[in-house]
Amino acid sequence: MSCTGQRNALYVRLCATLWLVACASQPAKPDDLDDALSGLPDDRPPSGARGDQPGRASRRTPTPRETRVIGELMRAAERVRHLRFARPVPVLVENRERITQYVSTQIEEEELERARVVYTALGLLPRDLDVRALLLRLMGEQVVGYYDADAKHLVVRDDVMRGFAERGKRKNADENALAEARIVLLHELVHALQDQHLQLSQHIHIERDTDAANALHALVEGDATLAMIGYALEREEVPLHRLTGNPAQVRSFSDVVRHSPLAGSELEQAPAIVRVPLLSSYVDGLAFCASLHGRGGFDAIDRAHSAPPASTEQVLHPERFALPDEPTKLDLPDVPALGDAGYEVVREDTLGELEMSVYFGQAGPLEDAKRAAAGWDGDRIRVYRHAEAASAVVWLSVWDSEPDAQQAQVAAEFVLRSGDSGVRARSAVYRQGSRVLVLRDLPTALRDAARERLLPPGR
Repeated sequence: MSCTGQRNALYVRLCATLWLVACASQPAKPDDLDDALSGLPDDRPPSGARGDQPGRASRRTPTPRETRVIGELMRAAERVRHLRFARPVPVLVENRERITQYVSTQIEEEELERARVVYTALGLLPRDLDVRALLLRLMGEQVVGYYDADAKHLVVRDDVMRGFAERGKRKNADENALAEARIVLLHELVHALQDQHLQLSQHIHIERDTDAANALHALVEGDATLAMIGYALEREEVPLHRLTGNPAQVRSFSDVVRHSPLAGSELEQAPAIVRVPLLSSYVDGLAFCASLHGRGGFDAIDRAHSAPPASTEQVLHPERFALPDEPTKLDLPDVPALGDAGYEVVREDTLGELEMSVYFGQAGPLEDAKRAAAGWDGDRIRVYRHAEAASAVVWLSVWDSEPDAQQAQVAAEFVLRSGDSGVRARSAVYRQGSRVLVLRDLPTALRDAARERLLPPGR
């Protein structure tokens, strides 16, 4: 999820949990980092540090002992990612409440409303779901720390940081939890390296359709997740290329990521349109970046950052990124009959293969839905609002072949048959050659008009 623009707002705001941070310390010169860290006493309180104050959440700079832990992780991130920090990353320590409060302020109601409009119209979100509350619950469950590409700093949750500093002092310290937290923070420091060397902050502020935004996040998160795995393999003295050169092992590691702390209980219960894109950025992103690494190491991943994948199709099928197999750009012509009937366009987007599979998955197993979506070549969706009727959907897609389009048509029809009877009576799926048109919640006369406009005879 990116942080700005007309993107999947649900994913945008979840990814904000990984990409926010505040700065408090002055950066040292990279060449002086080791000396600066080694010269600090263990328990001297940092200058300007603040503890809890009545009526306000905690915010402070790290102690010298905590700074030393972050310094060790910075060096590990450099080592496994094959990039050097141009400058140290400033760090701020905050409690869970303050982090959640700040992230809450970043949830833009306009973006949430656009997401609600599209996904409720498709039956992917319940109309009464409090999306803001859902996002805050997910963030509260997951946040260990995050990098902010705008502010150029790292935030670490206070209890996590104290756990690092007190390691070895407490007999009951949860070593597994601390190890997981170190890996997560290394992941965030890789985002800092991406920002310093690979134009992360520029990329995340470019306006993208949902599909392209999901593809970018898969590259960004998959890259950092691969580095995490490289860090874990270091301890076993196993080179990363041994993993990336073996697709079966990549799949096994993807399963580990899928069932990691990233996938908490709240996420498991979240609607598929929230859960699947979020996990895909890590799981499918990992497989995508592993494929690149297997062919050209981190240099190949660096090159991908300079020209990110254009679609989730390229992420899900890395060979199509290598070709490259560019998606077909579709333009939806106006349907004058809809405007004459009082329908107003409120959102237009491209959802892509990944979210197309989520749509198909409403009526059956996700793996079947993925197969039905695998022939995707492009799509364009438009959602209309009417003062006296439900939101309507006009969704045109193009497929690699007629058999692929036939499979997509069957899947889309199955979704309609399995859904609300009222929506079913006002909806239809049409196919012409390799193009498929889904029309939802429109009267028969308007469906006919839209079909004639978007799938004209003889095309």
